Amino acid sequence: MPEPVTLTDLQLMHRMAAALVVADPVYLPIFERIEQELAAFEAQGDAISRARAIAARHRATG
Repeated sequence: MPEPVTLTDLQLMHRMAAALVVADPVYLPIFERIEQELAAFEAQGDAISRARAIAARHRATG
């Protein structure tokens, strides 16, 4: 089973794809897909942070 993709992996792929797009715009769809994956990864982290904050407030008042 393959390892899950990490934020570091996505950032590296993003830089590599950017260089490819500069050399040849045919790689633009790959670059855009990696940008979408980065945004989703970051949004997931934000949602988890918000959930933790809500749970912590609930524990403090409960």
